[in-house]
Amino acid sequence: MGPRQEHFRMLALYNQWANARLYDAAGRIAPEALAEERGAFFGSLLGTLNHLLVTDRGWMARLEGESPRMRLDEMLHDDFSDLRAARVVQDQRLADYVHGLSEDRLAARLDYATSSGAPQSQPLHHVLAHLFNHQTHHRGQAHHLVGLVLGREATPVLDLLAYQRSTAAAAVEARQGTALPHDDGPPGRPPDDGPTGPGLAATRVQVAAMDGVMLADKEVPEPDSLGG
Repeated sequence: MGPRQEHFRMLALYNQWANARLYDAAGRIAPEALAEERGAFFGSLLGTLNHLLVTDRGWMARLEGESPRMRLDEMLHDDFSDLRAARVVQDQRLADYVHGLSEDRLAARLDYATSSGAPQSQPLHHVLAHLFNHQTHHRGQAHHLVGLVLGREATPVLDLLAYQRSTAAAAVEARQGTALPHDDGPPGRPPDDGPTGPGLAATRVQVAAMDGVMLADKEVPEPDSLGG
């Protein structure tokens, strides 16, 4: 596996992990609070999450050779459960696509049209870098809106380092047959002391080998920080 393949496969799996944690937290918010106007770029938390689904579907279509026109503020789903189900499907679809890419394909150019119809041509790895960066950008906005409603202590850690350290720990555990302590509490920041020790939260991760064999499927500790 080449370096770009490894990098973008990691980002696709991180994208699934972060969105799952964000939606777990957002699912604890009342429907009226989800839809409340909060001055965000796309208004509400529900609007922000819908925007991410709209754009991900648009980019997925471009990756598959189509260039649809789309309205960036379209509300695909007013119901959170429907939105969440669509998010899960979209994230898996993107992960499957990325895992099928070769180094040569990642380096090749992608021809597409913008939402206004303007023709564009870029290396595919540039397009994927934008797609995942765009996810992180607006997921950060959604993360902030979740925190406004639930409070900082109930807002999940979404750092890339948290995902990387968690999956690395799970892989080591699978190889060594050792058990790591974990906390069955909510997905946010834990108390100062607890089953995971100071400064650690727990998250469920799944680590699979390239042949599809599951190496680990359990909760492992992760860093409790905003930046590292």
